[in-house]
Amino acid sequence: MRLRQIEIFYHVFREGSISGAARVLHVSQPSVSKVLRHAEDQLGFALFYRKKGKLSPTSAAIELFADAENIYGQIGALNRAASNIRNRKGGHIRLGVLPSLSLTVIPDWIARLRKDDPQLSFEITTLHSDEMDAALLEKKCDLCIGFEASDDERLVSRNLSNAELVLITQPGQLDAKDGKVDLSVLHEADFVGLKDSGPAGTALTERLEKEAITPNEVVTTHTYYVAASLVRLGVGISVVDRFTANSFMAENLEKHEFSTSISHPVCAISHVDGHQPEILAACLTAIESLISN
Repeated sequence: MRLRQIEIFYHVFREGSISGAARVLHVSQPSVSKVLRHAEDQLGFALFYRKKGKLSPTSAAIELFADAENIYGQIGALNRAASNIRNRKGGHIRLGVLPSLSLTVIPDWIARLRKDDPQLSFEITTLHSDEMDAALLEKKCDLCIGFEASDDERLVSRNLSNAELVLITQPGQLDAKDGKVDLSVLHEADFVGLKDSGPAGTALTERLEKEAITPNEVVTTHTYYVAASLVRLGVGISVVDRFTANSFMAENLEKHEFSTSISHPVCAISHVDGHQPEILAACLTAIESLISN
């Protein structure tokens, strides 16, 4: 079926009549009937039949409609994307970021960039570390910000800063001097652990093993935000990156730095052949300055 035939079929199915489809598409009824008839001739089977003066879909049409609806939805998305591109006056960055960066660092960064250049526009997608390379290689994102550099030769990584891991607890739960604690406070403490948390989790695990510290892991979760919520409810203490901690400080939590710092890199990853290199360079300079502070 051609795209025009799919469009006609979709609207006749939805409206239940030739006249209804013609009205929605702002075309004549004869033109709708003609396209629909050609579609049926090409397919080799009927899509609709008349019953008591009404148009009803055949079983074949019902089977086809789900795929037609999906295609028509993609066409709509394509048209919206084209409209957005047409209406843009400046650069546009499709950004992939870790969830822990999406509530604090990235909004501040975009606000600063938009203040300097109101013509800039952005599309933000939250991704996990293992999804970023694919998003860049498939050209779904122009730039990704995460905790791990890429080793793919088609991508280029830039270390923006190092992010510390911090301990989060309920207020007053620990007596910390100057806000800092020794890693040993985790030993046998009820602990909310993080599974598959990338470089941050690896850095913490290596330090715990090195110092023979064994927390009592009462809950294991996949996201920092769930961990922070559990700490707030008194389930245990946890270790998260400082960006996550900062975004939760207003929610009845305390943040403690470790006396011996544990950190991991914050990296920007882009395609070697990415477009808008000047805009990307300006973006990277701005976020590097923000993250380092």
